[in-house]
Amino acid sequence: MKGNILFKLLLNLIVLFNCTKFIAQSDSEIFLLDIKFKQDKIEISNVKKISNNKGYNNQPIFVSNDKILFTSERNLQNDIVQYDSSENSLKYLTNTLTSEYSPIRYKKNKVTAVSLNEKGEQYLRIYNIKDNTFKIPFTDKIVGYYNYSKKIRNLIISSVLENNQLVLYTSNLKTKEHTYIDNNTGRSIHNIPKNKFGEEKISYISKKDSIWNINYVDLSSYNTKTITTTLNNNEDICWFKDGSILTSYKNNLYIFNSKLSKDWKLLCSLEEYGITNISRIAINPDNDKLALVNSK
Repeated sequence: MKGNILFKLLLNLIVLFNCTKFIAQSDSEIFLLDIKFKQDKIEISNVKKISNNKGYNNQPIFVSNDKILFTSERNLQNDIVQYDSSENSLKYLTNTLTSEYSPIRYKKNKVTAVSLNEKGEQYLRIYNIKDNTFKIPFTDKIVGYYNYSKKIRNLIISSVLENNQLVLYTSNLKTKEHTYIDNNTGRSIHNIPKNKFGEEKISYISKKDSIWNINYVDLSSYNTKTITTTLNNNEDICWFKDGSILTSYKNNLYIFNSKLSKDWKLLCSLEEYGITNISRIAINPDNDKLALVNSK
């Protein structure tokens, strides 16, 4: 019995430390930048650090043009925080005994996040922000990273742990049905702008080759296709409305636009702002604000 518990604990830790690595609790900060972007040029202004505590601050995602969710460390565990740039305010949305990661707005007053409890159990949870309660939609898949379909209600696309690697599935939060997509995948899962490929497609990172690829899956057919290679195996990307892809390397931002070039092009350096090691990046719907993580 004890051996089974220990194995389960170790299995969950593999997700966190060996595969997804999103709970490698290095100090990190979240910055918000105003941007003006057109094709292969970008102007940066009003650079501001919005995380106000030491420790782990990560996984920013916009829920509107002005509001950002992220996970932030306090009292030796992580809670979900909302930052409102229009009011310059921070608000904690959860106060639990577990640590929350990768928050995404689900419905009004509800947020989903990957949770890790004191027993080492890792589940996707649906949090009701109004009364600080939660539900676990399913327990048969260990979700590491995920995103939502914009067209199919209650459908997530996630990298889950199977056979010591991350495997991409779709999962319905209501019916609890799962559909396999691809194996050996990464943490960056994004909706592709509709004007890029037409029907709804989701980008993900494929790690099958020595140089990782940015792939997409067509949710109408579940066919997959490679878009381009990553830059130096950096899996953190986001999409502009025009179909360009943004990524980073150390203190630099790079752009990929297949209409302009087959290669990644340098956009700018953020070293002058004290940003030296960019990882996660997220962009708001209007494409005029960029949130990014600077890891120390």
